[in-house]
Amino acid sequence: MANAAQKNDTDTIEEGGQLELLTGRQTAAILMLLFNDEEAAQILERLEPHEVEALGEAMFSVANVDATQIDGSLDRFLLLIMNQTILSYKTDEKVSRVFRRALGTSRAETIMNRFAPKRPSNIAEILKWIPAKDIANLIINEPPQISAVLMSFLTPEVAAETIELLPSEIQADLMYRVATLGPVSGKALAHLHALLENNVPNDEEVLPPMEVGGVLDTATIINNLPKERGQALLKEMMKRDKVTAKKIEDEMFVFADLMNLSKKDIGSVVRKIDATILVPALRGASKELKAKIFGAMSKRAAETIQDDMEEAPPQPMDAVITAQKAIISVAKVMLDNGEINMAGVGADYV
Repeated sequence: MANAAQKNDTDTIEEGGQLELLTGRQTAAILMLLFNDEEAAQILERLEPHEVEALGEAMFSVANVDATQIDGSLDRFLLLIMNQTILSYKTDEKVSRVFRRALGTSRAETIMNRFAPKRPSNIAEILKWIPAKDIANLIINEPPQISAVLMSFLTPEVAAETIELLPSEIQADLMYRVATLGPVSGKALAHLHALLENNVPNDEEVLPPMEVGGVLDTATIINNLPKERGQALLKEMMKRDKVTAKKIEDEMFVFADLMNLSKKDIGSVVRKIDATILVPALRGASKELKAKIFGAMSKRAAETIQDDMEEAPPQPMDAVITAQKAIISVAKVMLDNGEINMAGVGADYV
């Protein structure tokens, strides 16, 4: 009897272990298969391309689950949502309606532009589903300025992948155009939207102008390229416009890049930084970077900075960013002078 009881316990543990595997993606897949076609389709419409692909694969993998596994997945789902609320569901639409009703459309738009998160445009949504090789083919066949606008709607990773698929002779020009983009007319956006939808541009379609691109976008794309390719592009842009290229270079070197310094070099940088700058700068640093910086300091100095951080009042984000930029400026001068060396992102460009 004891052996039988032990066997039953083992079966339960094994079954529980199997159920534990049916969590997350597979639990979602089971739920999708339980919904009717229309409900499942409505859910898929809200997902990102990589999520759709992963979920579709999972749906095939759970096609043969038994009733016990389905019950276990449903129980887990109920536990996960028990403490969730729907407060965040369509918050942007709710806020927009309230503000428009109270202030009128024009005044509401003006005020909301100051604080509301930017909504992704339809162009960005369409591009999520297009492979980089197809985007590259579009760019080759479009005027350079339209191509630059299209690039500005891509994620940095996809933009970098697309750049590498283009002829080398147009890459630097395209990156420069992205960096120097400003307000784009509604007509140009409508043309691009129609292009992606394989439609003929509609002259009656009215889209608001939009600010796109900029040096930060370009810097982020270059940081996602292989070092040698990014270095070559930046050098070509430097020949064309030193001011813009320098701005791009400055944006490529971010506070997190200090992780690429050795312990000795981080210590050299920190010794040139006043505590009044270091304290707010570290508030926005990762745990790993904080640990590396504290590890490059004496125990007493590290404890003093940590105590100051605990005692200091909350800092506005602008103050944190300003402090971090001050440290980056010191590090860049030291890099230029050969006082320190950096292996990693941005190292080849300074």
